This record gives sequence, C-alpha cells and structure tokens, in this order.
Amino acid sequence: MLYAILSDIHGNPSALEAALEDARAQGAEKIVCLGDVVGYGPDAVRAVELARASCDEVLMGNHDAATAGVIPFDNFRPEAQVGVRRHAKELSPEALEWLRTRPYTYRGRTFLCAHGTLYRPEEFGYIFAQEDAEAAYAEMGGMRLLFVGHTHASMWVVRNPQGFIRAGRSERMRLYPDHQYIVNVGSVGYPRCECESVYALYETRTRVVTWRRLPFDFDSYFTQMQAKNIYVAPWLKDRAKEKERKNADTRN
Repeated sequence: MLYAILSDIHGNPSALEAALEDARAQGAEKIVCLGDVVGYGPDAVRAVELARASCDEVLMGNHDAATAGVIPFDNFRPEAQVGVRRHAKELSPEALEWLRTRPYTYRGRTFLCAHGTLYRPEEFGYIFAQEDAEAAYAEMGGMRLLFVGHTHASMWVVRNPQGFIRAGRSERMRLYPDHQYIVNVGSVGYPRCECESVYALYETRTRVVTWRRLPFDFDSYFTQMQAKNIYVAPWLKDRAKEKERKNADTRN
C-alpha cells in the first residue's frame, strides 16, 4: 500500500491542497496527517475542513491541542500564542471539539506515527538528540518504523542491529528489515528549515520512503498573512530569499 504521510499544515490550506493533489497523482491509497493542522497560518477554518475531508487519519499536534484548550501555551513563541488565540476564536465549537478528540498516535500494520515522538506523545517532545531517538526507539517495541513531524525538518534517524545511530537527509530511502527508523516528513504549510512544502510517501510492499518536495508559494502566503495583519516569521522571509537565490542561480 502507498501511504502519503504529511504534517504541520499550520492553517495553510493552499499548501495542503497542493500536497493532496500531488499525493493522489502519485497513487497514494491512504493519507495520514501527523498533526498541527492549525497554528500560525492565515486560514485555520479551511485547513481543518480540508484535513477532515481528505485525510484518513489525523493526529493531534501541539498547536491543535493548544487551540482546542487541551494544553496551556504560555511556553509557545509569542507569534505562536497569537495564532492559537486567533484560531480558537475563528474555529467553530464543533471544529474545536474535533481537534480536541484527535489521537496522539497511529499504528499501521508496519509502522507507527506521532506528532513529535512516541515517548509521552501528549507532551509533544522533539527528536533532536541521540537520547531523544533512543527514547522513541524504546517505545516502538517490535515495530521498525516511526513517522514524526513537529520540527519542520525532513530527515531520518536509523539504528542498526548493533545499536549504532546515525541521522541524515535523503530524497528516497529503502528500509532494511533489521534496522529501526525514525522518519521526519517535514512541513507542508510552514517551512522552517527548507524552501519547499514537504511530505513523504511510504510504499509498504517495497519498504521505500520518498520525500516529495513541492513549490511553496511564498508570495501568495505572505499576501494572505499581511491581509490579516499576521506576523510573518523571519525564517519564512529567509526561506523566500533563499528560494530566490536558487532560482537566480538556475537561470544563470
């Protein structure tokens, strides 16, 4: 079966629509969202509607939980706190209840999913260091593959049978049956570490993960944010400039 696994839409339905269209064109049979449907972006209402209508499974992210009143958000970045308050006001009670009831994890036949990590998933921890990966591996039991988002950085972390852990970034990766993997699918709607909108495809028969990198329409996104007087994070502006430089280099 071919799964499309995506995360961190962050109130950006245009980017989600592009990812869904691409996933269908690639032949995806099931779509799993790892959470953070809301937060930051210009249109939480449409993002929730689209995720509900189009994704087979939707997990709870930390911004979803904060917007729905499940967790406090006093430790969020200032712009994230503003987004949570704004989206909580914009969403209907029924939509907020839907966010409130999203599961923290998903278990497929051959893989697991969480927004941040399997270790205390309701705390939305990050996988940055080796000890973070080891804690996640310890929760995987006999499963060999975990998909996460949360960091907005597409990458993989693999542990071989001898226990050696290494990390990297690829466009495509075949999984060995005797290794354990943590795959970060990146961000669809709020690229923090990359210039593109990113999600992953996983083919269970061949055990191949492919990261799909789609054009991110920074100009349209900035226009939507400015129309609602929403703060645009510096890294988004940096990503836009980086994209412009790459395009210029390609033309030259």
